[in-house]
Amino acid sequence: MARRFEESLPGSLRAARPAQVLCRSLATGRMAHAMLLHGEDLRELEQLALALGTALLDCTKQKVDTHPDFISLRPTGKMRQIRIGERGEGGENTMRSFLRQIHQTPSVAPRKLAVVYDADRMNIATANAFLKTLEEPPADSTMLLLSTRPYELLETIRSRCFQFSIRSNGADGTDPRWQGWLERYREWLAQAAGGAKGAQAVAKLVLGMYGLSASFSALLGEMSDKAWEAQAAALPPNLPEEQEAAMEAGARKGLRQRLFADIASATLAFAKADVRQGTMRTLFRAQEEIERAGRLCEVFNLKEEAALESLLLSSLRLWSRSANA
Repeated sequence: MARRFEESLPGSLRAARPAQVLCRSLATGRMAHAMLLHGEDLRELEQLALALGTALLDCTKQKVDTHPDFISLRPTGKMRQIRIGERGEGGENTMRSFLRQIHQTPSVAPRKLAVVYDADRMNIATANAFLKTLEEPPADSTMLLLSTRPYELLETIRSRCFQFSIRSNGADGTDPRWQGWLERYREWLAQAAGGAKGAQAVAKLVLGMYGLSASFSALLGEMSDKAWEAQAAALPPNLPEEQEAAMEAGARKGLRQRLFADIASATLAFAKADVRQGTMRTLFRAQEEIERAGRLCEVFNLKEEAALESLLLSSLRLWSRSANA
């Protein structure tokens, strides 16, 4: 079982500590009833969950997400909400139908695997309904919660789950266009931190800011379309349109988070090379602005180009002020 789990994992995840811990749990037969897998990349979390399911459900002749003892719950629609469902509702992909399936006897395998994708998209009613099952989980089930925003979950849910943090390797480092964008961003930071003197220098920085913002938005669109095309090809058959829309929105969100994480890393690397007094204080403020830009996109649905313009404008003020301190 442990060997099948390792073989099902992508190479990039095999060396991760959470994967090694789960592998030992499979080998010893000591698997927790509920686990929270969280990180920056939902796709990597899903890969880990499916590999675990392949081992637990002993999938040899079929994909794990088509196994009769594999249960999943996903957000619905472009707003990406996990619905609780009406009492007695027979529809699928609601928390009520999900919980009914968890409490049923396994069909083929010795146990069931239940996966909640984007678990942080549960509202209070949905979360409270799920919490009751977490408090008294069926003996023949394993529940996995996948989240890129674990602290949006109720504390009572998090405390009842074994938690595994999966570190992402960032965005696709092989894409030369993104690497080129990061290089231009670092050059722009150096110009801002050098202190713009004269109207021409200020104008150059402002034009550079708008150029970075526009190219970021275009790159994000192209890269997310490419990533979604690959992901869509592997979707389960007959997936409802509203679930597919939610997954596509989630894929873009996941990529956006990784790009913002790369911007934060590039900013940190720049600050480490700058030995002037006050640089670390400016870095702290700049990282706060990067987090704020991500929240504006995630919580308030602000367009990425507008969020990045706000971020770069704040960065321009911060680093220019640092240069004149």
